[in-house]
Amino acid sequence: MFNEHCPNCGSSNVATRTVNDLLRAADPRGQAFELTLLVPVCKCRACKFCWQGEQALAAIEAAYHHALVKVSPSHATS
Repeated sequence: MFNEHCPNCGSSNVATRTVNDLLRAADPRGQAFELTLLVPVCKCRACKFCWQGEQALAAIEAAYHHALVKVSPSHATS
């Protein structure tokens, strides 16, 4: 799926799967909220090391920004 290399051993024999994750975050006003999202996780078949790559970080950031758009209008009362 992605052209990943293991950051631990350098192998390109990497499997990527999508897992459910729960992220706790806060909006700019400090109001806490939780996000559930799907995040790609990589696992090296050679050394068994697991990590979240750039795709996971992008998915987390996109979910956070999407949640802020959904949360912000309900808090905007002024």
